[in-house]
Amino acid sequence: MSQNVLFILADQFRADSMGSVGHPVVKTPNLDALISESTYFKQCFVQTAPCGPSRMSIYTSRYPCSHRVLNNKVPLIDADENIGVFLRDAGHKPAQIGYHDYAVDPRILPDEDPRKKQPSYDNVQPGWENILYHEYDSPEYFEDLRQKGYPEHLLNHQSIHNPNVPPEGPGEHLPLRYPAHYKEEDCECRFITNRAIDHINSNKDRGWVLNVNYIKPHPPNICSAPYNDMYNPSDMPPPKRRKDELESDHPYLESIHKNPKLESNRDLSETQANYWGMITELDRSLGILFQALKDTDQWDKTLIVFSSDHGEYLGDHYLTGKGQFYDSTMRVPLIVRDPSSSADATRGQQLDGFVESIDHAPTILEYLGIPIPKRFQGTSILSRLQGSGDSKTEIYYEKDIGGEVDHIISDPDLRLFWLVRDDDYKYVQFASEEIPPLLFDLRNDPDEYNNLANDPLHMPTVLRYCQKLLHWRMKYEDQRMANWHRNHS
Repeated sequence: MSQNVLFILADQFRADSMGSVGHPVVKTPNLDALISESTYFKQCFVQTAPCGPSRMSIYTSRYPCSHRVLNNKVPLIDADENIGVFLRDAGHKPAQIGYHDYAVDPRILPDEDPRKKQPSYDNVQPGWENILYHEYDSPEYFEDLRQKGYPEHLLNHQSIHNPNVPPEGPGEHLPLRYPAHYKEEDCECRFITNRAIDHINSNKDRGWVLNVNYIKPHPPNICSAPYNDMYNPSDMPPPKRRKDELESDHPYLESIHKNPKLESNRDLSETQANYWGMITELDRSLGILFQALKDTDQWDKTLIVFSSDHGEYLGDHYLTGKGQFYDSTMRVPLIVRDPSSSADATRGQQLDGFVESIDHAPTILEYLGIPIPKRFQGTSILSRLQGSGDSKTEIYYEKDIGGEVDHIISDPDLRLFWLVRDDDYKYVQFASEEIPPLLFDLRNDPDEYNNLANDPLHMPTVLRYCQKLLHWRMKYEDQRMANWHRNHS
């Protein structure tokens, strides 16, 4: 029987934003149905942010300390060691729809290539067939709208992502409360979904591996009707934040909170309602994609992996977007539906125990019977789907904080932190001595308000977690040449 893999990444998707995992407002019937037939991992964490660096960790199964892509448009060295190449070498034809946020190593480009001097991450990684390159939009999407009769003045990046605000202005609301200019069936995530359906239908008799990348619920903050006002702002849950967070004397905490976001109730609640509207809009497209698999008898032949490249603060800690170090952006959903009977042991369950986003690629390879490359640093979770195998006891994260601490740290090589998190504590070690470490007791302070790193009673804990970071970093040094020498001596 041919095997299929559908690997879906939804950009900036919070781990708590599905009905079946306990969210009190958002409606996600299709993801909820998928979870009921799958295994849901409650403690999946990405290895960095923003989008580009996180995706490089996902595709290469390597920590940022190994691939060194620490910001958007930073080139990836050794890009031929991503999962796409290993799939192709094993006889598969992996394809992507959407985007990879991959910047090419300028050293391998010809002199006349503009990317040799101008950073760009609008590229697809080696090994992958590009079915459609579409991040926020694409020429193909605009042509589709043109054929449907949409006016030409809307068919550009700026106009199509602006809400249809009345001529008199938004009034007492934010513009994002108004609908997009396009109909629900013509939204960009539906366009991507239709292209994905075309691909799986045309390859149903020979097996396929398809990576579908949706921009939603990443900004621009826009929904088609009826999703733009599906949720009442007065029904929004409270964010995780306290006023005293804005008064910290810790240099990093002070820096990230100097311009607090979504302070007013209107801005907060309407932005939340818009975000969860985008998620329900995406959920509708996912339901259409899943139904296409069922209609073509491919549902029980397809491994489905659904996750995200990072979360979204949505007002938590007076922040928006991604970055920093709080769980709201580090933790992401992970749904894995293994159709084989061996996964029945955990089907429909929501599992504790840590997973890292570098584990996605080795899981896909093991499912397809492909040896996991030595360069991969992640671990397949296939055994956990089958009810055996140990979970990770901690996760690691690394972040470039240039732009947040430039006024504190003059050396750009010291504008970063390393982080380790387990069930008990989260410890953040900054590269510069100008910024003291952070320590949070997650058992007693799960929302990460109280920094204990300077408390003498917690000094043994600080030392222990600092040791964890050192051991992790030493383990994942690039030892390829040392290993070559060892094997040939």
